[in-house]
Amino acid sequence: MYYVYPKRKSVVIKNLNIAFPGKNSLQLKKLVINLYKHYAIVIVEFLRQKKINLDNIKLNIDNETKEILSLDNGWILMTAHIGNWEIILPILNRYKKTAIVVKIQNNFGGDKFIQENRTFKNIELISMRGSKKQMLRALQENKILGLASDQNSGKRGVQVSFFNKNTSVPKGAAFFHHKTGKPIVVGFCILNKDYSYTFKLKKLNIDYAGKDFDKLAFSINTQYSFLLENEIKKNPEQYFWFHKKWGREFYL
Repeated sequence: MYYVYPKRKSVVIKNLNIAFPGKNSLQLKKLVINLYKHYAIVIVEFLRQKKINLDNIKLNIDNETKEILSLDNGWILMTAHIGNWEIILPILNRYKKTAIVVKIQNNFGGDKFIQENRTFKNIELISMRGSKKQMLRALQENKILGLASDQNSGKRGVQVSFFNKNTSVPKGAAFFHHKTGKPIVVGFCILNKDYSYTFKLKKLNIDYAGKDFDKLAFSINTQYSFLLENEIKKNPEQYFWFHKKWGREFYL
């Protein structure tokens, strides 16, 4: 894939130059190759996701994560395209009813295949184009509402620092917290060198007192971006560098 399907490789290299300006060309090339290797694994894992038996996979979950998963009330999950985000669905399926907001693909056949692979007993898929009422209802029913919040949201998002450059982060998690008071949890599933996974959740500390919505969204997204940036620094080859994370001016 690295050599024969170079689509968006220029975006990857640009993103890595922004995030890691101290790396030389050889270090960047090695990182990009490892990135392609990682996503080859993720693709294969996704293709067999419906048949995966989690009992046969070494899954590392710490006590804080277990405690969060045992909560009776619903909560908002902010995740990102790092590690293997798709395997979060079969993990959550074992613990709690979950509604995941997903992007609908333009290709009907491709979209049908992807959504079928994401379908589990306790997992509800909600289109990004769907009604906010549907998403709010999931929280009111004490489900987890899952949002991948790391793609550039343009003018609709809130600007926060990410690798010392401003980027736009969606306001969705802040909106649903503002409307329901449900807690926000940040979570990632990282692939380890021995092919086990580490699934970790962390509850955000949200001080709502005296904050208007824009300040609330800035506070939430700043915390989220800080946690994501730290995770990327530990596993840079596991982040989905293929999308344009920063503003258009960086890609001219």
